[in-house]
Amino acid sequence: MHPTRLCNLRCLHCYSSSGPDVAESIPIGVLDQVVHDAAALGYDVLNVSGGEPFLYPELPALLRAARDAGMGTTVTTNAVALNQRRIGLIRGLVDLVAVSLDGDQPTHDRIRDRIGSFDKALAGIRRLTEAGVPVGVVTTLTQGNATQLGDVAEAASASGALLLQVHPLEPEGAANRLMAGERPDAVELAYAAVELGRIAAEHGMAVQLDAVPRTTLSRTPEAFMAAPTAGPLGRWLTPLVVEANGAAVPVSYGFDRRYSLGNVHDRPLSDLAAQWDPEPFRELCRTTWERLVEGRTGPLVPWYGHLVRASRTAVIEPSTPRH
Repeated sequence: MHPTRLCNLRCLHCYSSSGPDVAESIPIGVLDQVVHDAAALGYDVLNVSGGEPFLYPELPALLRAARDAGMGTTVTTNAVALNQRRIGLIRGLVDLVAVSLDGDQPTHDRIRDRIGSFDKALAGIRRLTEAGVPVGVVTTLTQGNATQLGDVAEAASASGALLLQVHPLEPEGAANRLMAGERPDAVELAYAAVELGRIAAEHGMAVQLDAVPRTTLSRTPEAFMAAPTAGPLGRWLTPLVVEANGAAVPVSYGFDRRYSLGNVHDRPLSDLAAQWDPEPFRELCRTTWERLVEGRTGPLVPWYGHLVRASRTAVIEPSTPRH
């Protein structure tokens, strides 16, 4: 869920093109209903991103709504705005706060377009851990920072982080204009996988790379929505994304609107899910999966990135409802 695009930074790789002058947001009354409906659809974790979630005034109320609905909660932040007051407001309402850290100090500050943001992020991690809030670190992998993952892990571990997640850069939003040539290739992905294994052993951190082995992709099509799966939406469509303008889309911010469920400003999420025809999306997953399995992809496949790009180019029959 992206409740706002307001942010205190204007990062070069921001997929939602957020910034200090972007006021787009969703009222808490709408999001409270979305959370209730999402839980009824089988979703059990709410991740709040942005924009900068800590600049959304109703963040505590949003997390409380998810808790009341029986959901786990995570928040992704640049940590620049974190202070003891803000941390106190969400303490006890969040299972994990993920802090973005995109390389060593010069690299992070360049991508975040603000000198000092690296040090503020580490200070935010320390404040969170001192308050007893579990912290992870999210690193956007580019062609230039794969060799810096060790530096990130050392700084993050020393500050109290328990998890390091590495997400390959996708040329979406601001990144499409400012970092289009920096998407990692198979070499960077393989290096990151090896480095994460070393980091897990040396620092005792949990690690995650947002790319799957090609063998896993080929053996378990149902895990990639490329084979029929029964049950409620939350069992098979994951993640479901609510953007700051209210659009409910599969998989990722900016997913092609032809596959959108609709807009939560117009109708409740429960209604949107009930009237949504999932077959065009399922067909997109099937054809993308087949292309990747049969083609010459590398040993590690960033599935969601491939799926987002495929959504922009796939042909949908004219009879298919569009939203």
